[in-house]
Amino acid sequence: MSGVSRPVAEGLHSPLPAGQSQPAPAVPRPASPLTPRERQVLDGIKDGRSNRMVARLLGISERTVKVHLHSIFIKLGAASRTEAVIEAIRSGWISLH
Repeated sequence: MSGVSRPVAEGLHSPLPAGQSQPAPAVPRPASPLTPRERQVLDGIKDGRSNRMVARLLGISERTVKVHLHSIFIKLGAASRTEAVIEAIRSGWISLH
């Protein structure tokens, strides 16, 4: 092990080329304030579905979809379905795909 530091030799650190720094650690994304069901509702809304269509897809009542949407709006500080979807996508809580 001559010429190689102990941590490198043990595989704890990998040597980098001269002038290159360690990559920045990944920034953890904040936990979603939304429940799994609220994310499912928002996914349906994101896909352009009506409340009735989301209800049928999830096997819940249209009224329950409205209750979930109300809760989503409050949690995300959104005034509309579009604002809620945009905020959830920006925050990484739902995806475009």
